[in-house]
Amino acid sequence: MMKLAEIRNWLGAYFLGTTAFMGAYIILFQETPLLPIAAKDATSAFQIIIPTLVAQLTIAFRWIANPPQAGSAAVTIPQWAVKGPPVAVATILLATLLLVGIDGGRSLDGGAIFKNAVTFCVSLLGASTTFVVSRVFAQAPAPDATAGATSRTRQ
Repeated sequence: MMKLAEIRNWLGAYFLGTTAFMGAYIILFQETPLLPIAAKDATSAFQIIIPTLVAQLTIAFRWIANPPQAGSAAVTIPQWAVKGPPVAVATILLATLLLVGIDGGRSLDGGAIFKNAVTFCVSLLGASTTFVVSRVFAQAPAPDATAGATSRTRQ
């Protein structure tokens, strides 16, 4: 189990680091040996991933600026459900960059591979963040309907 503050801090640091790294990497290294894909493909990947990562980062900043009431309470989110998707995304992106870099655009369509990996990663982060946010910001359960009926009956 992870505490809400741990979730906020871990995801905040992850999204800040990933957003900064991926944005700078795509902008600075497109059409170089470190990212041998066409500028058009790099721009497409940038337009796919950066808005999503910025949205994820905004959610983390929201948690930090206005934490939920029980900021240090334990929640029933397993650690792997919080950390697993971001670690998987980082691994996928690094493997993709390595594959495209090693190939150098000679035999693979590096631009398509990179854009597909980015799109898959965005989908994975979107789904996992939706789960975490819905769990962390779940509304308090509604009062028991029978309790309300009992109090009305007594009046």
